[in-house]
Amino acid sequence: METIVMVALMGAALYFLLLRPQQKRAKEQQAKMAALEAGARIMTISGIVGTIRHLGEKQAIIEVAPGVEFTIDKRAISTQPVEDEFEYVDDAAGEVTDAEAIEPVSDYPTFESFDPTPPPADEDPRQN
Repeated sequence: METIVMVALMGAALYFLLLRPQQKRAKEQQAKMAALEAGARIMTISGIVGTIRHLGEKQAIIEVAPGVEFTIDKRAISTQPVEDEFEYVDDAAGEVTDAEAIEPVSDYPTFESFDPTPPPADEDPRQN
């Protein structure tokens, strides 16, 4: 009789400590997925932050930067809240973005300065 009571207590403990919290998290995630709509800021499970542009049954198209969109599986959307550190300025407003403010560096070799011809056969390139 004591063995049956112990097995029942172990089963109840297993249910309340492992199975019930997991079921609760699954229901919360399903509710969050059902509440998603276009324009919502999301983070994928790989850490990419973006804005939902289009939402389908199994996939979503997210915009990660102005004009850069890609398609993801809806299961890849994390339930963690998104905390934006940066604000993006719309280029249509005519404001200067950080990318335009950076001057190009001319010290790096360009493609035009690359010489694709191989060295002469009698010259050992390892001895330079």
